[in-house]
Amino acid sequence: MFIRKDYYVQEQMRKDRMASAAHARLVKSVSSQKESSLKKVSFQVLGLVGSRLVKLGDNLLCRCADMTLVSSGQSSQSKL
Repeated sequence: MFIRKDYYVQEQMRKDRMASAAHARLVKSVSSQKESSLKKVSFQVLGLVGSRLVKLGDNLLCRCADMTLVSSGQSSQSKL
């Protein structure tokens, strides 16, 4: 038999489930946005660190090459 109170309880339960699902979707979208922004920032930081390491390596290579040329020039001059 149809009872108004049962209908009301069922309607409230359905509304609660819908609200809970909407909240879960919101939380999921916010967390995915946060993860994507965190990934974006971490990739930018890695890019900066990588470019600085490449510049440092180039500078060290130039210094070593200069030192090698200077030392080989001194040794060739001493042989003469």
